[in-house]
Amino acid sequence: MDRTAIFISSVAQDSLTPIRNSVFEEIRHMGHEPIRFEDSMRYIHEDSVQTCLEYVSKSDIFLLFIADKAGTMLEDEEKTITHLEFLRAYHEKKRLIVYVFDEVLTTYFQQIRPQILKALERYVQEHHQAPDSVLRVIEQYLDVQSFNVEAYVWYFLYDAEQKGVYFERCAIGTEMVSNMKAYFSSLFKESIQLLNIRPEIEQSIEYVQVYGDYYENSLELISLLDNGRITDWRRFLTILRSQMTGFELFTRKTKYHQESIGAIMDSNAVTVYEKTNNDMICIEYDGIATPESFSLDDCSSYVVQTYHDKLNNEKLYYSVEEKTCYFLFKAGSYIFCFHLPLLGGWDQYKLQTYQDDILNAILEAKGYAYCYFVKKLLGGLAIEG
Repeated sequence: MDRTAIFISSVAQDSLTPIRNSVFEEIRHMGHEPIRFEDSMRYIHEDSVQTCLEYVSKSDIFLLFIADKAGTMLEDEEKTITHLEFLRAYHEKKRLIVYVFDEVLTTYFQQIRPQILKALERYVQEHHQAPDSVLRVIEQYLDVQSFNVEAYVWYFLYDAEQKGVYFERCAIGTEMVSNMKAYFSSLFKESIQLLNIRPEIEQSIEYVQVYGDYYENSLELISLLDNGRITDWRRFLTILRSQMTGFELFTRKTKYHQESIGAIMDSNAVTVYEKTNNDMICIEYDGIATPESFSLDDCSSYVVQTYHDKLNNEKLYYSVEEKTCYFLFKAGSYIFCFHLPLLGGWDQYKLQTYQDDILNAILEAKGYAYCYFVKKLLGGLAIEG
C-alpha cells in the first residue's frame, strides 16, 4: 500500500526540535512516511538545497512550522532555504499545512501586517512602481527591532498570506500533536471520498486528454458559416473568448526558484472589425467592451496597425491605465481583438520588459489554437472569394 509522503519543513532551531520530533514519530505511527532533512533524505545531488527541493516535489503534503528565526539565507536567491521549500510546494500545488507560533502570528496580524501595507503604499507613492523586493521595504520602512523576531519571518508570512495560505496556530506540547492528528484525519477522510469515484475521474481525464473540446468547438464554429459569411457573430465570438484563458507568467532568474512576474486573467471581451471602404467597422463584440470604429488613416489605432501589417503577425498592445493587454490578429478582411486584464503589480516598465514573453505565452496557450483555426478558416475564404 502506498504511503502518504509528508515533508516536514522548518528552520533548525531549538524551540522547534520537540515539535519536529513528536510530529515525525506521530506521522510514522499513523502509517505514513515523514520526511525531514536530518534523517530521511539521501543526497540525490551534491547540492543539499537541490536535494531538499526534489524531496518536496516527491512529497504529497508539505508541513511547515514557522517560529521567530528566518534560517539560512541564500544571497543569490534572496530567499531562505525554508522559503524556497515552501515556494516549490506552493507552485507544485502540494497540500500545504502551515503552523505558526501563536505569539508570532498574533504580532503579525495585529501590528506588522498593517505596517507592511502602509510601507508598500508609501513606496509606490515615492517611486511610482511596485517594489522589486518586499523584504527590503520591510527592512527600510518598518521598525522591527522592538520584536524578538527576525525581519525575514514577517516577509515570509506576508508572502504566504498573499498566496492565500491559511495559518494554523502552533504551541509546544501534546496539544500540537492532537491538533495535527485531527487535521490529518479530516484530510484522509476527504481523500477516501475521492477514491470512491476514482474510476469515473480517471475515465473523464482519459476522454479529455484524447479528445478535449477542440473537435466539438471547431465543428460549431464551422456550422456558423454559410456561403462564406458568419451567421451568428455573437455566438462565434463567445466560443473564441471562452477558450482564451489566463495564465501566470514566470521568470527563471535563480538556480532554485522561478519568480512570478504577474498574471494575465481570462479574456473579458473580444471584438471583431471588418474593413468597409476606408474604415474598420466593429461588427460585433462579446463581453465587457465599448464598440467603436476606426478610419484606416488612424495610425494610433491598434486595429488599424494590425490590419496594415503585411506579414499578418499577431500583435500585443497594452494599457497601464486600463490594466489590460490587447491581443489582435488578422483573418482575411477581419481583425479580432481580445481584452486580457492584468493581475498583479504591472507597470509601464514591467509591461515593456515582458511584452514578448506575454505574447509568446498566448501563442503557446490552448486558446490560440482556435485563433489559428479562425485565421485559416476566414483567411482562406477571403482568398477564395
